[in-house]
Amino acid sequence: MPESLVDPAMKTQTVLIANAAVRRLLSRSIAKKVRWVLALGVMTWLPFANAWSEMGHRLTCDVAEVHLVSSVKKKIQSLMETLPDEQRNQLFEGEALEFSDLCVWADKVRPLPAYRSVSSWHYINFDRDQLTVDYDRCVAGCILTAIQTHLYLLAQPEVEGWTKLQALMFLSHWIGDLHQPLHVSFADDLGGNRVKVKGYENCSNLHGVWDDCLIEETQLSRVELKAQLLNAVGSFSQSSGSILKWATESAELAIHPRTQYCRQTEAGCLPWATRIYVLDSDYQAKNWPVAKERIAQGGYRLAGLLNAALGP
Repeated sequence: MPESLVDPAMKTQTVLIANAAVRRLLSRSIAKKVRWVLALGVMTWLPFANAWSEMGHRLTCDVAEVHLVSSVKKKIQSLMETLPDEQRNQLFEGEALEFSDLCVWADKVRPLPAYRSVSSWHYINFDRDQLTVDYDRCVAGCILTAIQTHLYLLAQPEVEGWTKLQALMFLSHWIGDLHQPLHVSFADDLGGNRVKVKGYENCSNLHGVWDDCLIEETQLSRVELKAQLLNAVGSFSQSSGSILKWATESAELAIHPRTQYCRQTEAGCLPWATRIYVLDSDYQAKNWPVAKERIAQGGYRLAGLLNAALGP
């Protein structure tokens, strides 16, 4: 991506997030967590749901890498070298990090003791009768404040080395999470994990369908999928909005009738009455284009954030 294509609006947005929005929107408890990161270089991880399969997260990073400016690529490559040998050996078979590893690291560290603490930063919920996303649901922290926190750390010049690499890897994963519609959803069914469905051989709940089976069912290689995603990016606008807007996009997709997550009534978007819900026969045809666009958007927007936070 040429230096001239760094979006000034995105640069301004990132600076505002790093300097004002974090101080205004993060609660005192979350601000303390930021200080803990600076001191310890360790963040907590939610051992509960996934978002996108490993393939989906790697594709997010594949798209982002193509749209990074050269100076940011060099900085990231330098940060990747600070991964501790213990993690390199345990998680990546002793191999040097590839760029796509940045987006999957947060899942790989889940079994490690330092990352087992429960956190709500993996998602955000909203009420069935309100159907709006806002920061009121982030009192104890959510994916919105998680993104802001790690973006803040990434933009601070005094944060270096392993601590900064962790912020980079968490941010890369959170952006993928945010663009998976069922990570902006309802708490009572665990984001679709309790919505039992039929229609895919390898996925028995709706959350799993969006994590894995929509991608798996394409039967395309990673190279082929990447080509499709990069083609989709060509239609995106550089001025891509705010983090809250991205969350709202996911919420709207989650409750869209095409997703078959809930049924729209005057009382809100209610659960299906049946214990196991049969998905439409054309579910893949209707929803893979949506998932494909969300992965592509996540990668493109991640690149914009990284170019703004780490660029000149």
